[in-house]
Amino acid sequence: MYEISLEELIGNLHTYELRRNAQVKEEAKRDRGLALKALESDDSNLDFEKIAMVIRKFKKFFKKAEGNIKKGSTRKP
Repeated sequence: MYEISLEELIGNLHTYELRRNAQVKEEAKRDRGLALKALESDDSNLDFEKIAMVIRKFKKFFKKAEGNIKKGSTRKP
């Protein structure tokens, strides 16, 4: 078994904490937001219609899946 003094342990923990804080700060610098440009076009209504259709289909699918999960959870194998 390896034994270290309390002072050495505190020093090691302090060193670890300083390195970890520096690493977190460095990662924060690298994490920059992504900016996207919005394009205006004449078929924007068509895009909204497609998006609305996909959302309706997703909601319908989700309701079916949720019902199947609830039904399946009461069954015993």
